[in-house]
Amino acid sequence: MGKTVVIAPTTRNEGHGKFVLEVDDEGIVKKGHFMSLVLVRGFERFLVGRAMEFAPLATSRYCGLCPPTHATASSEAIERSLEISPPAAGRLLRELCNIGNHLHDHPLQQILVLPDYVKETQKQRECIIRIQRMRKIGQYICEVTGGEAIHSPFIRIGGMLKNINEPVKRKLLEQLKEFKKIADDQNEFMREAYDKSDVPKGLGDHDLDMMSTDIIYGRSEVYENEYHPGFSEVLPVDYHGEEIGVDASTVIPLINGKIIEVGPRARLKKYGKKIPDEYTKKGCVTINRARLKEIEIRIERGIEILQQLETTAPTITNPGVTGTGKLGIGVNEAPRGTNVHMAKVLDGRITWYKSIPATMWNIPVIGRASEGYHYKWAQWVMRAYDPCISCATHMVVINDGKIVDEQIVRPGFEGL
Repeated sequence: MGKTVVIAPTTRNEGHGKFVLEVDDEGIVKKGHFMSLVLVRGFERFLVGRAMEFAPLATSRYCGLCPPTHATASSEAIERSLEISPPAAGRLLRELCNIGNHLHDHPLQQILVLPDYVKETQKQRECIIRIQRMRKIGQYICEVTGGEAIHSPFIRIGGMLKNINEPVKRKLLEQLKEFKKIADDQNEFMREAYDKSDVPKGLGDHDLDMMSTDIIYGRSEVYENEYHPGFSEVLPVDYHGEEIGVDASTVIPLINGKIIEVGPRARLKKYGKKIPDEYTKKGCVTINRARLKEIEIRIERGIEILQQLETTAPTITNPGVTGTGKLGIGVNEAPRGTNVHMAKVLDGRITWYKSIPATMWNIPVIGRASEGYHYKWAQWVMRAYDPCISCATHMVVINDGKIVDEQIVRPGFEGL
């Protein structure tokens, strides 16, 4: 006869998630639904009418895990609305700040999945010690380039508020070299753990398309030209059904009418050169492995940026207070995948704003990827995507589980 299994809240992830799994008599998931239970904050609404400089500061408060990606995507959306560009040094520092965030965030995800793959307490402790040192270095990079380890106030419209000096540059190079030594040991440890895992082969397989705009930083023009023409969105009640979707608090973004995966595997599959199949094939363990490869790539790029950076060069372009209401789309590749912000600016103020963080794309994918295996493995799948559920939740107005103002979330509605 089959039944429905509900897992809520999910564990070892950021924010509050919920699985509603339709299973057969053996517990195999036939239809998977994953959704956000986080309360809506309404960022897009309260940005309207505010000074454009407020948007990067506000949207970086979506969450405390990857604020630089929101500040960057927000700034670039406004820059593209104003038709200005940061100086080369400003662009390099932005990228370096975001690399620092990846080098903090990717190891953190390993802590969340660690009990899934490593059972020995002593090995867990040794692993966490390495991870915490890696995270500290990643946050230091964000602190000196972005102004703070968390919310990075130096990321501004027009570039970066200030450059670093030569002593800091040398210290960052030393820190990245230290990071590499620790990461080499940690990545080898995690690869061995994944190899020995009892996770079912193929867990998380799906036939969905993937989306990415760059292997590291993100390119707004790629999203705008390749993907945005096919963008649409549907309400959760239309996607999950009335009974299930009424509890969900994010809309479902689509490309060409289909849900789409974003993140480490998508980036490596599209842009990785000679990347082994173990990082791009199907399955949730592959996503975990892909993060290990991304750490290596980001260390190399961080060192390259520091070697290129001129510490006396200007880092910011004065944006002025112009703007004609043109739509600007800013994209940054967050640790979890493609992060899209859109803005319209008129006379220095926000007239319209919208964002589609990485987890917003992946929420429906997680449900789909849980299908075909026993429901006990659903959270293994979810944790592989490392969902940042708070980042994804700011689109639907709800009250006691009921939608109270559908018009502000209808696809294409300009007031959203």
